[in-house]
Amino acid sequence: MARSKNAQVAVDLYDHLLEEYKWDTNTAWRGIAILLLSCEVWDHGWQAFHNSIVYRERNDFQALKKGGLNIVLQRADKLSDFLANELGVPRTALCQTIAMYWHQPSIAVYQPHNLVGHAFRSLIVAILQRFGDPGISYSEEVNPYDEFPGFDFTTRSKKAKLDIVARRGTKTVALMSARWRIRHDRVDVVEEALAYAAPAHRHNPDCRLYAIVGEFAPDRLDKILANCPPLHPHAPLNATVHFEPRLITEGLGENGRLKFLRSLAWLIGETYQW
Repeated sequence: MARSKNAQVAVDLYDHLLEEYKWDTNTAWRGIAILLLSCEVWDHGWQAFHNSIVYRERNDFQALKKGGLNIVLQRADKLSDFLANELGVPRTALCQTIAMYWHQPSIAVYQPHNLVGHAFRSLIVAILQRFGDPGISYSEEVNPYDEFPGFDFTTRSKKAKLDIVARRGTKTVALMSARWRIRHDRVDVVEEALAYAAPAHRHNPDCRLYAIVGEFAPDRLDKILANCPPLHPHAPLNATVHFEPRLITEGLGENGRLKFLRSLAWLIGETYQW
């Protein structure tokens, strides 16, 4: 399926930023942060919030009754400090630096939940195309019934789509599910991997399956990581990739199982092994 007009806006903005900042494999993630992260919340338009990155649902950002900040707000401030340092901007300028995609006149009028997933997916593809193995081609929103004819995906909708399909020549070498956020009640990327692994490996025994996320909540990330090596002996997913895990491990101060999150730079390197 052709990339949507609004997702192309995000990719075009990324290309302009790349020309300015000259990012490399290790810093390519910064464009995603600048474009998609925000200090604002949507309420019939973008509204100022707590002057820190809104990395969870707004209801989690509640001030303590006796004053001060709850743990979510404390971590939001710490995350914002970390990102400002990474981007090389003053902390006081961070909220004016990020959310560039949402501030575009053609985008600002729309509810972000309808756009962010498509923008995130297309940005991942654009970055892999720019920095990954040039011998790999990518398609977005691919019909699994066309990609793997003859298979009946009984657990998937008839309108299901594979977010990203990577091919070397005519061989499918990787399937990627891209999610900006993960629903707390259902981890669909795992269900997708279970549904598509068998036909993908019938087509190519070495085909890789990845979840690529922008989620920050450790409990939700744990649910995906539990279905990846080394935590799962027969994992349906090869890895969970966060566009920059250090935002979580260093920015939020989370660790534990999250040490198994892979980075976008790691995924770029993987393309040369497909």
